[in-house]
Amino acid sequence: ASMYVFGMALDGLDGAVARALEQQSEFGAVLDVLVDVACRASMWALAVSGPLVICPILLELLCFACTHAGGGQCWKTDCFAGAPSFVTAVMRNGFRSPLGAVTIAGLHFLPLWLWLTLRLPLESVITRCAVGMIGAMLVLGRTLAGAVEVWVIARHFNAILARDAAALMERCNGSNR
Repeated sequence: ASMYVFGMALDGLDGAVARALEQQSEFGAVLDVLVDVACRASMWALAVSGPLVICPILLELLCFACTHAGGGQCWKTDCFAGAPSFVTAVMRNGFRSPLGAVTIAGLHFLPLWLWLTLRLPLESVITRCAVGMIGAMLVLGRTLAGAVEVWVIARHFNAILARDAAALMERCNGSNR
């Protein structure tokens, strides 16, 4: 768990350093997201037992594949044109909004919170209430992240199906001539 927190701190730092040194690359952006997902996957595996642990990890990887399939480095902006208002609110200014902050907190800290709550002494009512309120906020954030991820995946698959339907119609119209 301490390595997870250390990795999250480095994750914030590496992007800032790359931008300051003008050393950003598409490969670096992809690698950054993959390392983030791998770190969260390991934390989920520590925090939750059973087969459902794969769900948030799989959702993140599918969303990553869909956003990077055509978006590349522009995934934070280009992938969200025409999005529903809740998606736009979460993504506003690259997650730099109150709703975006809650979403990112849930995405990154819910598995850590789950792991910690099983190990911390929660003896006082105040401590239990505080931990419960933090947990509720993190669950809300991860739920928002999940809703955005599902929207991104559904939009991507709908676009693929629309292109396939158009190609099929074109083939059918061509064979009728």
